[in-house]
Amino acid sequence: MSTLEVKAIQAPTGYKLQMPAGHIVQVVSTETSAYIATGNSYADAFTSDLSITTKGANKLLIIGSINGIVMFDAAAYIQFNITDGSSNIKTITSKFAAGSNSANDPYASLSFQHLTGVKSANTAYTYNVQFRNDVNSNSARLSGDSVSLRTLTIMEVAQ
Repeated sequence: MSTLEVKAIQAPTGYKLQMPAGHIVQVVSTETSAYIATGNSYADAFTSDLSITTKGANKLLIIGSINGIVMFDAAAYIQFNITDGSSNIKTITSKFAAGSNSANDPYASLSFQHLTGVKSANTAYTYNVQFRNDVNSNSARLSGDSVSLRTLTIMEVAQ
């Protein structure tokens, strides 16, 4: 049996290396376990926005995992949105984690994926996730303990 071993693949001078559509061009990611609480005003789930500058006219795959969600309101739910740093671009869910007005409400987790349309090349895009109580001003919270990690990842997907 033969083995092919290479250290790098390089296109010949004057040519560009062609990769297939669907390959991942680049990845950026952030994580936090910071405590955050809000009522019916939106709050960022991540301590800072996550930015990516596209290398080509490609789509972006936004993947998130939010752990340690708790709602202290039996009459309401938590709404989660993906934002572009200032405006809602996608409602992930509008009815998540109804509570019972008890400090003993269990923590919940939420995972999501969102594939954008084709974005302009060489352009910076910024994303975050916002959440709030969808009805009242009682507390919607994201736990601050180290096992309640939240992650947000953006992948540029070649077209």
